[in-house]
Amino acid sequence: MLDATLPPGYLGAAHLHPLPLHLPLLPVRATCGFPSPAEDFYGSQDVLDINQRVVRNPVATFYVEADTGTSMVEFGIFPGDTLVVDRSLTARHGDIVMVCWEGGFTVKQLRLRAGRYELHSGNPTHAPILVPEDVELDVWGVVTWSFRKQLRR
Repeated sequence: MLDATLPPGYLGAAHLHPLPLHLPLLPVRATCGFPSPAEDFYGSQDVLDINQRVVRNPVATFYVEADTGTSMVEFGIFPGDTLVVDRSLTARHGDIVMVCWEGGFTVKQLRLRAGRYELHSGNPTHAPILVPEDVELDVWGVVTWSFRKQLRR
């Protein structure tokens, strides 16, 4: 079990801000190519509550900021991204997890090979962490979403 120490970049628990934030949900999918002129018409009254979309279990979900490292960029996690971490999920092979490792927190992809855990980065210049068989891996939570600010100002 983890003590009261929180990870660096900890932004807060999801359940501490329970008020819904309903934003308009457009009835189209955004292409990254040439848009259709017909998509200018917005007639939908659908709304999206971002908390309902990304938080499965509010009392076990936390936000944390990714640090300045680049080990997870090939998995789509960049420095400064906001990560949504769910502590109620059981980590599985291939999940991106936040673990307590060597006195700190790290985010890696969890792999299980020949009965042993491995922690892989998304950067080939970083060697995987091979968890010794006699060490119990402390998975703090499963990363379910990440957000990146696109506006550069």
